Amino acid sequence: MKKQFCLFSGIISLCFSIMLFSCATTVDVRLTRPAQLDLNGAKTIAVLPIKPYAYYKDYNASLGKQILINSFYQIFDIRDADEQLAIDSLRTQIERGLLDSPYIKLVSADAVVTARQKGLINPADVYLTGEVTYFDVDDDRTEEKKLVKAAKGDEKAEYKIVKYWKRSVHMNFRYQVVDSSTDRVISFEEVRMYNYSSKYESKHSLPSVYSLLESDIRSASRKILKELQPYVVTKSIKLLETKTKDKELKARMKAASELAENNKIQESSEQFQQIYMETGLVEAGYNAAILQEALGNLSVAERMMENVYNNNPDNRVAKGLADIQYEINQANRLKNQIKNSDSDSEDLDL
Repeated sequence: MKKQFCLFSGIISLCFSIMLFSCATTVDVRLTRPAQLDLNGAKTIAVLPIKPYAYYKDYNASLGKQILINSFYQIFDIRDADEQLAIDSLRTQIERGLLDSPYIKLVSADAVVTARQKGLINPADVYLTGEVTYFDVDDDRTEEKKLVKAAKGDEKAEYKIVKYWKRSVHMNFRYQVVDSSTDRVISFEEVRMYNYSSKYESKHSLPSVYSLLESDIRSASRKILKELQPYVVTKSIKLLETKTKDKELKARMKAASELAENNKIQESSEQFQQIYMETGLVEAGYNAAILQEALGNLSVAERMMENVYNNNPDNRVAKGLADIQYEINQANRLKNQIKNSDSDSEDLDL
């Protein structure tokens, strides 16, 4: 029995070691992505009051995507407190994100309304309009048979009827980004939010409507902010491992990978490049180039990866080259957006 236990422990340890040492090295890089929308160099933006569901139902839905400009320049009387809280939270999160942005300036909706009423120049280059196209809270009551006592011998099982409450919330939010000088709709999207609670024996125990929508509201505000301004993401860059049986070469590759793990990216890239120049090992050349991408040296990374691919038309290298070229495209878009919104900004280095 003891032998079997030792053997089992040994197998578990071996499997763990294989998993530990077979994991490829990854390098995490923080990148600034361009805004998903082209705002034509807009420097200022306003978030207009969001139209509640009751107002949405009042106008002819057959108008489709046509924007009713004047209907958004007003303060809405929201009769549903739950909808009010959801709307206020969504608008606040969007405005807070724009207020913190170094790329675009937030202008108050009041200033936009005043300018429009007095025939002055609109202080916002673009603005966000929104309306709730559906809002519903459903508290559903159900009955279930619950076992109280199991059957035993001649005794029958005993059951009781238990009443449960379950709450579901559904909210659709449609929004448009509009060029204030032409009233041209730049973007038209809709976000659907839906969630439901667990079962509760008491209706008073049901969670609040807002708590069920809170996560979706955060997601919606993040989605909208990514469309309006550059944003930061974390990207994981994975190095390739070699299957060579050359122990010395394997040790050199491992040492270069450890440099990357210890955040010595430039040194790691140089080590991999040296190995590639001496041996022509595809994995070494790939790693050297992809680490230059991690450093932000995109033009250098592209040249290095093209060299590796020309010498070794490997599918992995082709994917690495495509990834670098994608990052170059993203960096150029970001540079153009920053240039358009600030004529004094400096060029980004590629």
